[in-house]
Amino acid sequence: MANLAKQHSFLEQLIEYQIHEHLNREQAKQLYQNIIVFLREPEASDYTLDSIAVRIVKLGVNYEAYVSALMFKSLPDEFTKRELVKLEDEIYTYIEKEIYGKGLDKRLSNKLIEQVSKDKPELSAVMVKKKALGNWGWLLPHALTQLLIDRIVELIDQAKTEADRGNKKGRKIRIKKMD
Repeated sequence: MANLAKQHSFLEQLIEYQIHEHLNREQAKQLYQNIIVFLREPEASDYTLDSIAVRIVKLGVNYEAYVSALMFKSLPDEFTKRELVKLEDEIYTYIEKEIYGKGLDKRLSNKLIEQVSKDKPELSAVMVKKKALGNWGWLLPHALTQLLIDRIVELIDQAKTEADRGNKKGRKIRIKKMD
């Protein structure tokens, strides 16, 4: 199903594996439209950004391995390590080109800075900023990746739940009286 731009081919492969035999054509089309809308203008509540900032900062230096593991967990068994790397590259390229400088990255940066200052109250404001966005190696793209993967998996799960509800419509539930 060529529903996403060519740049998202591995993301599309991930989605196809996740929805295999769960959604009919119409439901899959609707899911892709919802994902495309999200990818065009990713948005998140303050609560979501807070929880992602907490998770990423608490992990410290382990965040990179954690985000890779999170992505790998959401991939089906058929995916290889090479495909995981391609998917990660695709997402980071998308983040770099489509999200930086559009507001969401700034909001998430502020949440990361707030979280680091709570965790390390002894640090100066300059050091807090460096730790949040500098020396810990690329926290922001990893936090944005977490946000994207979480949201896409959430949209897939919603679509599957809706499909299950639709499949159950019309079925009568019979309660057998026990003697």
